[in-house]
Amino acid sequence: MKYVFFENKENASEFCKRKIISADRQIVLAGAGINLERYKMQPYPKHTRIHFLYLGRIMKEKGIDELFYAVRHLKKENENFVLDLVGFFEDEYKEQVKELEKHSIAHFYGFQSDPRPFYIEADCVVLPSYHEGMSNVLLEAAATGRPVITSNIPGCRESVENGKSGLLVEVKNKEMLYDAMKEMLHCSREEREQMGQAGREKIEREFRKEVVVEKTVQSLREDEKRDF
Repeated sequence: MKYVFFENKENASEFCKRKIISADRQIVLAGAGINLERYKMQPYPKHTRIHFLYLGRIMKEKGIDELFYAVRHLKKENENFVLDLVGFFEDEYKEQVKELEKHSIAHFYGFQSDPRPFYIEADCVVLPSYHEGMSNVLLEAAATGRPVITSNIPGCRESVENGKSGLLVEVKNKEMLYDAMKEMLHCSREEREQMGQAGREKIEREFRKEVVVEKTVQSLREDEKRDF
């Protein structure tokens, strides 16, 4: 028997439902896990304006259309924030990124090999993705002690306790994303800090790298024994 590893239960269930891989051959892991020594809990920032962070490729499938809609409307209402964009953008978003920078809505940093300084400076991390296996960005953000706003989909919701460590929104729902970001803006610094603390505690409970690696190795050993 050969095991097949999945990063979330829904994907595993779908493969079983379609009779591609039987349930007894599936192992669901907590993504790749998080190195809690590398991604340490960090003091919550003291900014005069809120920093939302989007980290990843700037592309449609990551919910960028919905994100840009939300920040434009928040800016029209004179909300005090900036969107930090970290990652490559696809050509179709080049002009939009320039426009957002011109109007002081966003600051574009391009690709960064080390995301940790950006998590540290973030008040909240936003990832309105359409699909994920298991989002490392959300795990890393929560491990750093930052609240998150993300889509209520497999690969994203596993890392969030809705209303406690972050906010879940309906995928592709720009109005709901706007509402969630506005809610986060109107939370007190202490409330956001508490959400970040709750996120860190969840990562410590469920996503420690050592636990995920041990489960993987144990499963592979069992698989080898079955082959003899």
